[in-house]
Amino acid sequence: MNNAWLVFSSSLTARQQALRVKVWRRLSAIGAVPLKNSLWLLPGRDDCREHLTWLAQEVEEGGGEAVLLTCSDLGGFSEADARQLFRQARDADYAELEAEASRLAALLAASPEGEAARRAARAFLRRAERRLASIANIDFFPSGRGETVRLTLDDLAKALDGGGAGADTPRCRVQDFQGRTWVTRARPYIDRLSSFWLVRRRIDAGASIRFLAEGEAVPQGQEFASFDLPGADFTHRGELVSFETIAADFGIRDVAVRRLMGIVKAIDLADALLEDGGEDGGLPAEARAVKDVLDGLLKISTTDAQRLERAMLLFDALAATYTPTTGE
Repeated sequence: MNNAWLVFSSSLTARQQALRVKVWRRLSAIGAVPLKNSLWLLPGRDDCREHLTWLAQEVEEGGGEAVLLTCSDLGGFSEADARQLFRQARDADYAELEAEASRLAALLAASPEGEAARRAARAFLRRAERRLASIANIDFFPSGRGETVRLTLDDLAKALDGGGAGADTPRCRVQDFQGRTWVTRARPYIDRLSSFWLVRRRIDAGASIRFLAEGEAVPQGQEFASFDLPGADFTHRGELVSFETIAADFGIRDVAVRRLMGIVKAIDLADALLEDGGEDGGLPAEARAVKDVLDGLLKISTTDAQRLERAMLLFDALAATYTPTTGE
């Protein structure tokens, strides 16, 4: 938990409009978010305090008034709410980059040899690298969206070089995993549900699934593939959740899957924290909305098969939303 927050406020007259705009731009550049009533918020970090101290001095030297407070209580505004403000602001920044990258990727796919599209993509990538670094520098409470954007930029660069998104050789071949039964734990939630959606939509449209009861042995053999189980073929690996592991091992890197990665990971990690008796720290708005819909679907489902059927429709809808079309 954060022990302190920095709250900044400045007072400038109408005749000091130029300084007012300068202050607003500086606050935005250092990652501050508006709280309420002309108050700006930053986490209680030394570098943030230094930025605000210099800004307060600049305001006062310009004839205005500035106040910098250190607070442990934001007056009913919870820790999770505060973190959510920062995540929303940074996710909006990342979304702008991702949307432009997706648009240019669609143009390149439609006209691989078109010089205008290639020139626009090269210019964008030069700007995007600097922009991504500046956003990451003020991404105090990462939601995972930045990692997704990084993959998007990497794929655009590969497409520009002629390598395409699948230039790297994946660990697993799709043709080797046809007709298998995918095995996982019963009572599936976000990671298991999304993982099997990924299997059905990107690996084997005819794949079947088997949910294991507690204590039931994991079946072995070439006709099975296990996931999200201890020692499974595909499960959490390092910082990757099972959905990310499957995508990485099969080289699945399309825009929709990358967008889903951040959402699945955020919800899965938040769920793990809650199971351990902690707090989720405030999910990003996009992940919170998906979690709310998923939780509602699961509440009206009486079997694991119903859970899966309804979750498949949810992920299909999200993927359709996230997939750019040429000219969009």
